[in-house]
Amino acid sequence: MSLIFSEEISAQNLVNGAQYYAWNVKGTVVYSDTNTESEILDSLAFGTKVQVTDASYPKVIRNFQVESDKDQIDYSLKGHWVKISTEDVEGYVFDGELSKRLPLKLPENKRPEREDDYLERTLGEGVVTEKKEPLGTEPNIYYRWIKDIKFADGSYIHWVNIEGCDMGEFFISGANINQVYFMFTAFLYDNRSGIYFPNADIVKLTKVRGTRLEFTDADESYSNHITTKEDGKVVFGGGLCG
Repeated sequence: MSLIFSEEISAQNLVNGAQYYAWNVKGTVVYSDTNTESEILDSLAFGTKVQVTDASYPKVIRNFQVESDKDQIDYSLKGHWVKISTEDVEGYVFDGELSKRLPLKLPENKRPEREDDYLERTLGEGVVTEKKEPLGTEPNIYYRWIKDIKFADGSYIHWVNIEGCDMGEFFISGANINQVYFMFTAFLYDNRSGIYFPNADIVKLTKVRGTRLEFTDADESYSNHITTKEDGKVVFGGGLCG
């Protein structure tokens, strides 16, 4: 798992004086110092604008524990502390919870914004290609439907449908493993009840397979993953059958 944990993947080049958004749907905790034992000053709501006032803490590593549904899985994201300020508070947060990308919409009493809608709203219309591939042999031919949407900044969506199984892969250009985790969980958030959609278990880590993190529903009809590919791209995706 050295690729997932490498500083090249986890570290961000945050800029002093720049504006970012808090992306943790469960709240970005602001501490008084660069350790989790220090005083908790606030918890920033998803989408809160923050200004980075000091990003010079690259040697102070911060572990962010990923929620798991099994006690034996001990997995944490590796990142750094960064000092931020808002209109109401100044303190230290985990850099992975911050992104320059606009927050997705979490409308009241509705499901979160879809990944494709979000990327189109923030990046503009993508280039769509679709194809239908025959699989099997006569008389048992079935088809694989593939839809790709590519955006100007290199982000993409890759959809595959095979006999009732829908699988999607999403790549957001410039996002590291930490940012992808918080984006991934945000897209599955259900703010009607304050838990993840469709239930609290779906985004809890169930397996680690090399550079692939799997988050799976109890009946395994729905599965989600975050994967670091050989070329360094961090993608997230999911599939639903039935």
